[in-house]
Amino acid sequence: MSLKICSIASGSKGNCCYVSDGKTDILVDLGISATRAEKCLCALGADPGRVNIFVTHAHVDHIGGLKVFCKKHPNAKVYCQRACAAGVFVMLGKDPIIADAITDVDGISVRAVPVSHDVPCYGYIISKDGKRVAVVTDVGEMNMATLDLLCGCGVVMLEANHDKDRLARNPRYTDALKKRISSPHGHLSNADCAAACAYLASNGVKHFILAHLSEENNDPKLAVAQVKDSIYGSGATDVRVIAALQNSMTGLFEVC
Repeated sequence: MSLKICSIASGSKGNCCYVSDGKTDILVDLGISATRAEKCLCALGADPGRVNIFVTHAHVDHIGGLKVFCKKHPNAKVYCQRACAAGVFVMLGKDPIIADAITDVDGISVRAVPVSHDVPCYGYIISKDGKRVAVVTDVGEMNMATLDLLCGCGVVMLEANHDKDRLARNPRYTDALKKRISSPHGHLSNADCAAACAYLASNGVKHFILAHLSEENNDPKLAVAQVKDSIYGSGATDVRVIAALQNSMTGLFEVC
């Protein structure tokens, strides 16, 4: 049985990613409106009332749609790691399910991977029958332990938040904000994402979805080009790279 993954929305205004084995549907984050999430799930052939939502962290662009969605669909389940639970409770209005480091959902394994951000934050490796996909977004830096966990995934969705030069030149951002974004507890730059993707491509990853692109400090074509250049420079070939966008879904990737 295959695993499918699709970015529903990605960016500073709301994040939501869909993963399914055809029977069980998982969302990583729900930071968009309940109405939009419902429409996208229905377009993907999923039942909004039966989804399992795994939260990466308690920032509003990742959990802002939870309360309304779960009121409309009380059978939807919300999971998070214990370190995120208080923040999720504030937004959701009830206790989420505290997930284990590895949680089984109807035969799908969901592994939480701690990542560096300014609040407790986790990526997820989702697997079934040897097929694996990963979602790692909102991360200030990638360490080798995390990268090695992602090796061999069929699809990796990884943050490429900003171009360093564009961020530095942005007159609307304060120096403090620029420092936070570019810090090891902020957001991954195109250059750092490109280096990570080159390593992963050299270790079996063939498909990349670039996530959480800044609308002010990045450009999809720029991010994709920089990541591709790094991957091809490492000697890897036959690799697909696309950028997830804020206002539209990506295509559906299938790992067979």
